[in-house]
Amino acid sequence: MTLIQRRIIMIIFILAFFILAPILIFYASGYRFDLKRKKVLRTGTLMVEAKDIKDAQLYINDQRYEKPFDKKIFIYNLLPGEYNIKLTKEGYYSWSKKITINSGLTTFAKDVILFQDNIPLQIIDGQISNFKISPDWQKIIYVIQKQPFSELYVYDLNNKNNTLLYRISQINKIKLSWAASSKKILFNFNDNYLVFDVNNTNQAKDLNQLLDFQPQKINWDISSDNLLYANKQKSIWQIDLVSQTSQLLFETEKNINPEFFIEANDIFYIQREDNRDVLFKYNLNFNTNKKISALNRSDNYKFIESSNNFIGLLDLDLQKLFLIQKVITDRETNISREEPIQEFDAKHAVWDNNEKQLLIYNDFEITTYNTGTGEKTFINRYGQEIKKIDWYPNLNYIIILFETKIEIIDLILGNGVRNSTQLVEFDQLNDFYLDEKGENIYFNGQIGKQQGIYRLEIK
Repeated sequence: MTLIQRRIIMIIFILAFFILAPILIFYASGYRFDLKRKKVLRTGTLMVEAKDIKDAQLYINDQRYEKPFDKKIFIYNLLPGEYNIKLTKEGYYSWSKKITINSGLTTFAKDVILFQDNIPLQIIDGQISNFKISPDWQKIIYVIQKQPFSELYVYDLNNKNNTLLYRISQINKIKLSWAASSKKILFNFNDNYLVFDVNNTNQAKDLNQLLDFQPQKINWDISSDNLLYANKQKSIWQIDLVSQTSQLLFETEKNINPEFFIEANDIFYIQREDNRDVLFKYNLNFNTNKKISALNRSDNYKFIESSNNFIGLLDLDLQKLFLIQKVITDRETNISREEPIQEFDAKHAVWDNNEKQLLIYNDFEITTYNTGTGEKTFINRYGQEIKKIDWYPNLNYIIILFETKIEIIDLILGNGVRNSTQLVEFDQLNDFYLDEKGENIYFNGQIGKQQGIYRLEIK
């Protein structure tokens, strides 16, 4: 090889180096040439995380990704733009979302949950008129219609035992409530109040015999299953199941609304005055009554129970929710005079487990309210009546009960769209409870001639 040939080869290699090196550096830095836009763009990264999900398949714009999905995956060098992402696994509902990849940034799809696609399992057969799950998620109390009787049962979710507590020929209205300990049940029917001990179901305590008046309402104490509180027209009484006695706590000059709420050492109640209703607070330690706020005139109130810095009060006649901020002190609870009362259109509302966010709904719309930021977020509007909603434990999903179906909604927007998955469709659905871990839904429904309480495993 001559000297000239060697020099030509050297020059070619030098030119190739100066041409290819920037290209390789740009490529290694995440730059790609976009054929559609005909320009060089810096790519982005996608991270998808679905805890406890293995051997799933990830699709990007309907093309299966080469590697199987295992809890978490990073996908590099995606050109900026919109992508349809789908995660699938046999036996589960698929998850999909439209996401945007931005130049030089990582887009996260975290806390993705794949819900199991299962058939509901009937655990109690019959025409159920009312049911409630205990606070410890170990038992169900329910009322079943067995002509010519209505019967109250307690069902143990662990050993599947079903125990008859009470039988009555006719019931016009029913209310069931658990004590906080999950050891006792308050059964209210036709203005009668009975307390059952689930560990000794043979004996029921008749609370009407401990009172010399017909109570408007009876509530459990929040910490003791031996104390209850009864509302008379102008007074509130305390019932002690151990001593089998009742005592007057306080009396007012004017009538009290049947609805009242107990928190720590305070009883919140509503007194009817000449042209308005007024919210009051009675402190059990200091035996003091304080006026909190004037309200509209209504016969139908409901408190949203919480232990945080807010009192939630529903006016069911107007379908309004009033959120009143409290000030917690060592001595007692006071009301903030500096913060205005928040008002929402609502027929009901549910606090999350940390009592920081409120899920608010009326017949057709759902909104969330963050007490920390004061931010209201519109979730969705539906063309059918919403019967009940609840948070999923990780707060990225909510469960919605309609007349004939139960859906789960993804609260994380995917380019303006919220994903919805239908979990159940029956001829009729009446109520549901989601367990504390988000693994099972218990609901009361009817499909064809089959009626009863069902369990649906979703995770």
